[in-house]
Amino acid sequence: MAACQGNDIYGVIYLKDIVKPGLRERFDQLRRMGVKTIMLTGDNRITASVIAQEAGVDDFIAEATPEDKIDVIRSEQAQGKLVAMTGDGTNDAPALAQANVGLAMNSGTQAAKEAANMVDLDSDPTKLIDLVTIGKQLLITRGALTTFSVANDIAKYFAIIPTIFAAAGIGALNIMALKSAQSAIVSALIYNALIIPVLIPLALRGVQFRPLTADQLLRRNILIYGLGGIIAPFIAIKAIDLLLPLS
Repeated sequence: MAACQGNDIYGVIYLKDIVKPGLRERFDQLRRMGVKTIMLTGDNRITASVIAQEAGVDDFIAEATPEDKIDVIRSEQAQGKLVAMTGDGTNDAPALAQANVGLAMNSGTQAAKEAANMVDLDSDPTKLIDLVTIGKQLLITRGALTTFSVANDIAKYFAIIPTIFAAAGIGALNIMALKSAQSAIVSALIYNALIIPVLIPLALRGVQFRPLTADQLLRRNILIYGLGGIIAPFIAIKAIDLLLPLS
């Protein structure tokens, strides 16, 4: 802005949007989680490009109207993507309503708050990171427990069925060399009684979240909880079988 009198300029005032400290790091974290960030703004392209570069977003669209914002969101949704939107202005309200998850700033207009699914009391645009983190932690915790339970049941029954139905000619599959059908059943029951309380703290605390993509989280879950669910019953049931005085 220029301060002038007549045709004489006496000074220039420099105005600039301030990017919050640590914002680039927060967007880097989103990127590691497989989330693409797009800045939609009504500012001119030069201003938008500078802010986008400083903030570290993946892409930006300048001079965007409310209709443009909705079109961008619909385009991403048409590709099968889940879209989250943050905003605080009245012109953001249609896009907040269109997005799968709309997060309005507490400092924003009433229209934005009513159109959004949630309102951030801290008015922090990067609060979406916390939402994604919590959502992914819930999903990976449920996935980890389900993976472990399925693998655990398969391994457990594979361990005890050959012993129980040895008379049917499958006794050769008793690779754990369990002492008897009675010992196998009791060992499995004791193992069940022990493993369930062990999983309760994991379910309450949740699996530790890491900023990884969905594919990476899936591979990690299968490797740790799938493999763990297969190995644990064999070791535990055999150990219990050895300790039981049954024959």
